[in-house]
Amino acid sequence: MTVPSKDSLGAKKLLNKNETYKTNQYLGALTALRGIAALWVVLFHMDVIIFYRELGSILPHDWSGLISQGYLWVDFFFILSGFIICHIYGEQFSGNFQTSHIIKYLLARFFRIYPLHLFTIMILVGFVIVISNFIPIAIDDSWNLYFDWQALLSNIFLTNAMNQHTYLSWNIVSWSIGAEWWAYIFGIGLLYYVANNKKHSVIIAAVSFFCLTCLVYFHQKNNLDITFDFGFLRCFFEFSLGVTSYQVFKLNLAKNIFQQDKTFIITLLALLAIFHLRLNDLLAIPLFFTLVLCAAFNRQVILCLLSKPIPQYLGRISYSIYLMHGVWFMVFWFVLPILKDAWLIKSLSITQTGFYIVTFMTLTLISAIYSHRYIELPFRYLPIQKNIKLLLTADK
Repeated sequence: MTVPSKDSLGAKKLLNKNETYKTNQYLGALTALRGIAALWVVLFHMDVIIFYRELGSILPHDWSGLISQGYLWVDFFFILSGFIICHIYGEQFSGNFQTSHIIKYLLARFFRIYPLHLFTIMILVGFVIVISNFIPIAIDDSWNLYFDWQALLSNIFLTNAMNQHTYLSWNIVSWSIGAEWWAYIFGIGLLYYVANNKKHSVIIAAVSFFCLTCLVYFHQKNNLDITFDFGFLRCFFEFSLGVTSYQVFKLNLAKNIFQQDKTFIITLLALLAIFHLRLNDLLAIPLFFTLVLCAAFNRQVILCLLSKPIPQYLGRISYSIYLMHGVWFMVFWFVLPILKDAWLIKSLSITQTGFYIVTFMTLTLISAIYSHRYIELPFRYLPIQKNIKLLLTADK
């Protein structure tokens, strides 16, 4: 997603209901939602650590699933990804099949996701070496599961969501990066098909949701927490839904409904109810589909709120937040048990839980700010990438 210009964030621009939708239009509300979703996933994993380390929970699971169901925001990411990819590259895939378009597309996506992914893997390799040599007391039974050297290659080559292993490993959130990369590749045919057969989007959406439903019901967990094994299928089906949702946006279908603040609020409240009551995960999918459209169409108060500097900045660094918190997950996962034994803690108090949340979140945000500035952006706009793009378009 491109960086917004000053004009694109102006109140008058945001509230122009007669604005026409263009493929280069900056969709500010979606950027902000991406940041909010990333922070929600961080909270979910923070809760996972203390819950499975028997230190309590951020929000008791028998009270509410608002945090314990936070893994569902990854499904929002996948749907949003399909929408945004179609928004950015849709016009390139209309018309005849061109190899140069495919190569440019894949290069752009590779440099968008891979450098930071590899960086976090390198950090964790260093973490393993340091802990093994200097703090061996931190090593427990989960160590060899998380840091399986045989799984390192699948993480490097982005095949870590293709049922090659029996557990999440290394950066535990990077399975979704591998899944998304293959969705980019397998989605090429889908992008071409939808771009040239928009009327078939309803069929594609129905088939995708049906396949996703089958995946859930035939999976041993019977929910959408499908990661290292068939996460690539979960991603592709939802990516496909995102691609079809963009056709709704592009054709302005039901625009008068989606653009209203109350539609956004009702959709969000329905999602929170599904989380809180721990209802069937699949119920969240059509609501995420709707939420993306509401945010894309909205030109009212919701967009003004989401276009404030802080939500926008969190959205821009959301990818770094997402991957860097996976590194801190490992640090806290292995350090907290040491502190638990040393300080004879049975369960975290409210004050201790608050301190834990602030510490984890602060470390995540600081590291995300720097990784975004010094890893994400430089590689995203790498000169060699631009030169390759120019070479590929020289024949036009």
